[in-house]
Amino acid sequence: MPEMATLNAFAPQKIAHGRHQEHDDVGNRASDFPIADFMPIYSRWRFDWLDVPELITGADAILEYPMVDKDPVERWTFGRVTFMGDAAHPMYPRGSQGAAQALIDARTLAEELERDPDPVAALRAYEKARLETTAKIVRTNREHPPDYIIMKVDELTGGKPFANIDDVISQDELRALSENYKRIAGFASPRA
Repeated sequence: MPEMATLNAFAPQKIAHGRHQEHDDVGNRASDFPIADFMPIYSRWRFDWLDVPELITGADAILEYPMVDKDPVERWTFGRVTFMGDAAHPMYPRGSQGAAQALIDARTLAEELERDPDPVAALRAYEKARLETTAKIVRTNREHPPDYIIMKVDELTGGKPFANIDDVISQDELRALSENYKRIAGFASPRA
């Protein structure tokens, strides 16, 4: 008898905007998304060692975890309490952006607390330094996320395979897309 195992797999699917807006609880839940709607993508994923369509259709449960963000808020700091990371600026979990921004939050907060002996003033300075930057990232991620280059190439090729990326998009265009996102996200070198 084959050994049983638990398998977690990730199968991102774009769905109509607003499908989950009525849900405040955005955690894993049983999916009401029809399997037939996304099976064509995986219908040819059959390997000697794994039959993905069989795995999906034979699953005891299919869970969905919507990728969501929240609109930027006007403030994070309330006296001696402030928010950081996802508490301050929940954003789509793409390209480790949330984790990266939380680390930048932590660095900025530590620098401000070291710079100013008044913790309330330091918290306000941290908020001033990070609030609009992260709000812009949240808004940008909605239209041009970290993996926008992949989406752009898919759009340009109509989803068809290609042999050389340079036949699809120029290195200058790729560089410009990447540099623009790095600048918005705070990853660009200040000396650049």
